[in-house]
Amino acid sequence: RASGFTLVEVLVALGILAIVMTVLYGTFSTSSVTARVVEERADELSSLTGALDTLTHEVRGALEQFSGTKSGMTFTALTPFHQDDVPVVQKVSYEFDEGRLLRKTFQIDGDDTPVRTFLLLEEVTDPAFSFFDGQGWVDTWQTPGTLPAGVKVTFSYKRREVETVIPVW
Repeated sequence: RASGFTLVEVLVALGILAIVMTVLYGTFSTSSVTARVVEERADELSSLTGALDTLTHEVRGALEQFSGTKSGMTFTALTPFHQDDVPVVQKVSYEFDEGRLLRKTFQIDGDDTPVRTFLLLEEVTDPAFSFFDGQGWVDTWQTPGTLPAGVKVTFSYKRREVETVIPVW
C-alpha cells in the first residue's frame, strides 16, 4: 500500500476546513460591521461635543449686543480662539439653517456680512434657541444692553435628542 491520503479523507478534511472558514468569516464580518458602527457613532458624538463646547464657551463669554430668535442668536463675545496667544473679542452668530448649525464671525464695527462661516453640525432637525429672562423661557431676545440669564439649545442630531442649558455669566 502506498503512503498518502485517500480521496475520502481529503474530501472530509476539505469539508471540515470549509465549515471552520465559514464560521470564522461570519465572526470577522460581524466584528467588522460592529467596529464600523462604533466608529461612526464616536465621530458623531465627537462632532456634537465639539460644537456644543464651542457654543457654550462663547455664550458664557457673551459681553454685549445680544439678540436672538428661535433660529439664531448674535452677540459679542470673548472667543476661545486666540490670536498671538490673546483671546479675541468677536461678534459671532449661531444659526440653524437648512438642517445645519452654523457659526459665523463678523467685524465688530462692520456690517452684517460674515467674515467667516463655520459648519458645526449637519443633519440637525427640530432646532430652537430660547432665552431665560429671569422668570421664564422666551423665544426671542431683543433687549438692547442686557444679556439673558441663560440660553437653551434644543435639536435632534442623527437620531439623538439634544437639549442643553447654558448660563450666561
